[in-house]
Amino acid sequence: MPRLPLFLRRSPPPEAIRWVERSLGRGYRVTSVRRLRGGTSAAVHLLQVRDARGETQAVVLRRFVRSDWFEEEPDAAEREARVLRAIEGLDVPAPRLLAVDPTGAECDVAAVLMTRVPGGTELVPADLDAYLRALAEPLPALHALGPIEGVPSYYPYFMGADSVSGDQPPPEPPSWSRKPDLWRAAARIVTQPWPQVRPTFIHRDYHPGNILWSRGRLSGVTDWVSASNGPAGMDAAHCRINLAGLFGVPAAEVFRQAYEAIAGVEHHPFWDLLDALDTTGGEPGWHDAGRHDLTAALLHQRDEEYVEMLVRRLC
Repeated sequence: MPRLPLFLRRSPPPEAIRWVERSLGRGYRVTSVRRLRGGTSAAVHLLQVRDARGETQAVVLRRFVRSDWFEEEPDAAEREARVLRAIEGLDVPAPRLLAVDPTGAECDVAAVLMTRVPGGTELVPADLDAYLRALAEPLPALHALGPIEGVPSYYPYFMGADSVSGDQPPPEPPSWSRKPDLWRAAARIVTQPWPQVRPTFIHRDYHPGNILWSRGRLSGVTDWVSASNGPAGMDAAHCRINLAGLFGVPAAEVFRQAYEAIAGVEHHPFWDLLDALDTTGGEPGWHDAGRHDLTAALLHQRDEEYVEMLVRRLC
């Protein structure tokens, strides 16, 4: 898999550091900077800061350095800030907003400054079943919020923001697929009318790369920039396809069973298939996050096995 581009790995420039210091208040100084691994849509760095009394703390700076992505999502920084304000106090561990520069007028680019949630990503768990159950536990509290005003409505990226279910041509099979007819069958299913559900607040990018762990316990949920109002099942679905890639299809099934038991719902496989077609083809940052065993060929194989299971379930 390709290495992350330099603009995602490069340290923040002086003007970004000065913006952080001004945002935190008089006397604050940034003393060290370290890139956080795994991000592909923005540059994310951990900053150690010292106040005028000599006390230190860690904060996280997300800078939207990908101009191609930001052109499509020009309100991304303000939207994430709005979400962080809305979920403050929710029984889901998440960063707290410190400052936002929606357009890059003060920082070098649009940016969000937030508190650091303790812990780190865990992509090789010692107890996979316990890990999968813990992943499912935050979702019911999150979805109990209901829709949040000012948060965009969910839409599949392959359909576009102005589309409605069933009005778009089906996506083409991935170029690497050995079973293109399988993907055509999947596309026919997801371009039919969707199951009727009441939209609620969803993370939209809920997967192991955005979950933090400390001493074997889930300690934080990060990366809220894609949050939407949409079907609750999309969060479980997005986690499932990522789990299938990381650990194999059986792990995605164990997670589904845990989610259904904890949330008291029956998860509809339509959302799984919709997200699979929306997600497959991107390059997840698993290598950057330390999973060097995951080759493109293995991820493609697991994706196809997962989609085949879902098509059988829906036909």
